[in-house]
Amino acid sequence: MAGKTGRRGHNEGSIYQRASDGKWVGSVDLGWETGKRRRKVVYGKDRAEVSRKVSQLLHQHQRGMPIQTASKTVKVFLTEWLEQVVNPSKSYGTLRAYSIIVTKHLVPAIGKHPIEKLTQQHVQAMLNAKQVEGLSLATVRQIRVVLRIALNQAMRWDLVGRNVAALTTPPGGERFEGYGVSTDEVRAIMTAVQGDDLEALYAIATSVGLRMAELLGLRWMDVDMDNGNIQVRRQLKVIDGTPQLVELKTKSSRRTVPLAPPVLRLLRTHRKAQIAQRLEHGVPWSESGFVFAYQDGRPISDSSLRNHWFTIRKAASLPDCVRFHDLRHGALTIMAARGTAPRTLMGIAGHSQIATTMQVYAHLDTESVRAATSLMSDLYEAEKDAL
Repeated sequence: MAGKTGRRGHNEGSIYQRASDGKWVGSVDLGWETGKRRRKVVYGKDRAEVSRKVSQLLHQHQRGMPIQTASKTVKVFLTEWLEQVVNPSKSYGTLRAYSIIVTKHLVPAIGKHPIEKLTQQHVQAMLNAKQVEGLSLATVRQIRVVLRIALNQAMRWDLVGRNVAALTTPPGGERFEGYGVSTDEVRAIMTAVQGDDLEALYAIATSVGLRMAELLGLRWMDVDMDNGNIQVRRQLKVIDGTPQLVELKTKSSRRTVPLAPPVLRLLRTHRKAQIAQRLEHGVPWSESGFVFAYQDGRPISDSSLRNHWFTIRKAASLPDCVRFHDLRHGALTIMAARGTAPRTLMGIAGHSQIATTMQVYAHLDTESVRAATSLMSDLYEAEKDAL
């Protein structure tokens, strides 16, 4: 071990830089207990950080404060991570998704290992086995991502010195990019949905690309007809079997989106029809004020909207692989193809990172690519004529 200090006695600490990866490590000797030597190991990005941690440990030990040195298994650590870190800081949906991956995949595969003895080989073998089991590449990647996030916290808690999940090779294969519906397919969708109670919903989805949960969570108080925009602040999620409005989890997701005049006209028509429907049925009307609702005013469920989409998709003669979410992807792709600046598109989409938005530009539809290459052809022809 390069850079290690000399011998240390009882109640002393040592600091060294690990030769294998350059990580700085501190070790504090806590004496003997039940016939075993107790040591506490800490990690840091440089010697100064480790020195501070070693000093704190020595101070705590000299004052008789308890210092935990018992090894945690990966299972125990992941359980504590979900309870103490994910639950207080993440949305219900994120907590549920992480919990499923932890309980269904991570704990059965690597949960018994002491966390400080978890190796890159353990994680890589697990990822490879998941692929052999037939899990999709997207699922295997997500397993790796969740473990990497968790082990970052383990490093902050000084349980491990490096993130072995980050050192593994991600599953191969092409990422699923989604199906970006074209302008002709948008026209076919809007023709198929013409006169339907949800025509305005599809108009918003195909023009500005709101997510399904954002569309279902829209209330009339979020719609500004005078200024021609909608405020996207909440989303409708099913929690413990009950639809609930929840805040969007990032600042960038909360946004004001302008609507084109034709979409606003459809919203006005939808509002009038909704009021007329309420009067016609004469039933108690929920005062929740959802823009898209059942006849009694309750918000439409995501499963109902998906079933509705299957009917519209068939009527529009679209392939069965096209998801409702692909309407969002198509809207962003079309806006990008028509010259919308990346930063503007990022704001409309509610992305938190420009890199996510730029992925749209990486797979513009065929119509856009053909238009771009034809411009280059015109340039070459002009140069040829000038010679």
